[in-house]
Amino acid sequence: MSQKVITLSVCLIAATLCFGQTKDSLETVIVTANKIEQKQSTTGKVVTIINASQLAAHAGQSLAQVLSEQAGLSLPGALSNAGTVPSIYMRGASSGRTLLLIDGAPVGDPSMISNEFDLNLVPLAQIERIEILKGSQSTMYGSDAIGGVINIITKKKAERFLTGTAGIGSYGSKNNQLSFNGTNAKINFTAGFENQSSDGFSSATDKNNTGKFDKDGYQNNSWFSKLNYAINDAWNLQASIRKTAYKASIDYGAFKDDADEYFKNATAMYGLVLKYKKDKTVFQFQYQYTTQDRSYLNDSVDKKYITYENNQYAGKTHFADAFYSKAINNNIQWILGADFRYGAYNQTYASISVWGPYNENFKDTFQFQNSLYSSLLINDASKKWLLEIGTRYNHHSRYGDNQTFTISPSYIVNQNLRIISSISSGFKAPSLYQISYNDQLKAETSINTELGIDYNSIPVNARLVYFNRNINNGIDYNYIDYNFFNFIKQKVNGLELELSHRLPHHQNVSLNYTLLNGQETNQNRITTTDTITYNYLLKRPKHSVQINYAVALHTKWQLNISGRYISSRYDVGGYASPDVKLEYYTLLNAHLQYQANPHLSFYADVQNILQDHFQEIYGYNTMGRSIQIGLRLH
Repeated sequence: MSQKVITLSVCLIAATLCFGQTKDSLETVIVTANKIEQKQSTTGKVVTIINASQLAAHAGQSLAQVLSEQAGLSLPGALSNAGTVPSIYMRGASSGRTLLLIDGAPVGDPSMISNEFDLNLVPLAQIERIEILKGSQSTMYGSDAIGGVINIITKKKAERFLTGTAGIGSYGSKNNQLSFNGTNAKINFTAGFENQSSDGFSSATDKNNTGKFDKDGYQNNSWFSKLNYAINDAWNLQASIRKTAYKASIDYGAFKDDADEYFKNATAMYGLVLKYKKDKTVFQFQYQYTTQDRSYLNDSVDKKYITYENNQYAGKTHFADAFYSKAINNNIQWILGADFRYGAYNQTYASISVWGPYNENFKDTFQFQNSLYSSLLINDASKKWLLEIGTRYNHHSRYGDNQTFTISPSYIVNQNLRIISSISSGFKAPSLYQISYNDQLKAETSINTELGIDYNSIPVNARLVYFNRNINNGIDYNYIDYNFFNFIKQKVNGLELELSHRLPHHQNVSLNYTLLNGQETNQNRITTTDTITYNYLLKRPKHSVQINYAVALHTKWQLNISGRYISSRYDVGGYASPDVKLEYYTLLNAHLQYQANPHLSFYADVQNILQDHFQEIYGYNTMGRSIQIGLRLH
């Protein structure tokens, strides 16, 4: 065992292993499980909450870094150079199979291959809490929710007129955010802006140690506003605008430096939510319009690989959802809803290379989906049994119709112990990018099962879940005819263990462990002419462990120490090349916070204390030891 693993173990396994939910968190009101407000203890679904205090303990980090610490989640790229677009793998599901929500509305880029959303467009300081809902959730949330759902809930109210953060750190990084808040009897609003920048480091790995690879910098600007109007005791109206744009220097590829290639990404989101709530009756209408603008530019200063290249994408989406929820009696809650999704994009491409000039204009293309969904939440008279059943009918403008179902029973053994389970189907509609090349594509579908136990007491909380997923018609790229096709077979099963233990003297220690077994039948990545079964999933580790220890050193000082172990995994070695094994890595991190007064705190955040050298993505660098210091006005 390496010295770094031994050091990490000594530093962190000094207390009872644990992670996850405390008794308080189980009584927290959540909204993502069934779109209605309910206590976490009243659903059999696997939900993890990252609350405001936990987010504060990650000040100085990115959203991707926070998510990568959670059980069942892997985000290669989270520890790469600023501006890297991280992939999201939940329970081994491929990229684009985890649905991202911002304030309940799905977000994605219709010009991306799998409709992925760039997490760089959501600064951490603007987030109030995050709800992670695992397992297939297509019945309630539609396409892309095969692995699960991540609902990012942004800040909407603050007690003080002025709040903000300011920080500086390694790699020339700077982070400044300021929010203005106001409220009266019926209206509250928040508005603000954020700026992030970094000199960065070389995105690509200098395999020959030439020392000539340049730094790749990053600049991100964001502004937002949210208005909430309480029309009366039952009706509420919320409107929001959010705009983010960033520019990142990038390299030409794995192990390939480039001094003049840039990537820009910008999004604008306009949202509206009208809600009625009285007793156990809820009606909600939500609409969001989103634009995406991406561009890649290689402007020919560095001519090692290509003389000139300019790639421009423009996309837009409309989302509308309306649902009605009513208590039929004391034991049954009914939810009925419908949603509409529309996506469109266009692309222009121009290049000059040794093969001559090339130009392509991809005309506007679009697709839309209409869905009806319904769910019943049924309790028995003793409130021991809970059964959640639901179904969705989806009509797609290109491939036609498909349906999903969910059956999720749970049973309360006693006041501390619950048994949870589910079987559900999920689907991912082919992205607009994919279907524009092959209009015969069908939806990728899955069957998912899970079984777990949930134990909760005052000092100790634990959850153990087994999950299984099968896909027989996964969408991927065919290197024989250079097109997308429904072919991939994927089998995934695994375990998630989350433990938490409150210790005396304001201490808490926590742990989560994920075991992931995956198998994919796919086109041979070396020959591209035959079929092969791979007994691993690219970029996704079989074993991952996250340990956290928190202690109040004083009434004003809070220390958090965390460690992570990621086992070896494979990545693509290049076109028609064998896959490459990426070695395991360990991380030791620390976060120290000083509460000067109720509204002002200072923090110091240190990542990769042991200076471990590793790759998340083959041919690209990750951060070394990194220090961030700053203040929070709250």
